[in-house]
Amino acid sequence: MGPIFVSIGTPEKLATFLELNPHVPRESILVDGYDHRLYKSLGFSRFDKVGINGAKEIDATKLFRFLGLGPGGLWNYATRFLEMAPVEGEVDWSDLPEGGLRNGGTLVVKGDDVVYQWSDTIPSDVPDVAEVVRIARDASETPDIDTAK
Repeated sequence: MGPIFVSIGTPEKLATFLELNPHVPRESILVDGYDHRLYKSLGFSRFDKVGINGAKEIDATKLFRFLGLGPGGLWNYATRFLEMAPVEGEVDWSDLPEGGLRNGGTLVVKGDDVVYQWSDTIPSDVPDVAEVVRIARDASETPDIDTAK
């Protein structure tokens, strides 16, 4: 089994995302509804609720990774992102809806145990991918994992 992706939205928004990202296998992604039940149960917060004291030190360069999309990727993003935005109906930009404020995270799961969890502090605040891959590989090769770490 490989990675499983979860996002907020609708089946239609997921279809748009998959159209723009054909390398993501359909069977590996699902959407959480606008009640954010799954995100909340995983402990993911809203970025406006984290506060300065709760924020991790953030590598600001992560915020500009979108520049690596190249001209075609940037154009696709700029012209299609509202179709995929995790919001319902019209957006009042002065009062962002819950879906626009909700952060996600990264989990490594083995059986019923979460062996690693990273909760994003702000959008684009993601963990080191190499570290997550190492943890996932270690978990897959270890018969029993101590989840207390």
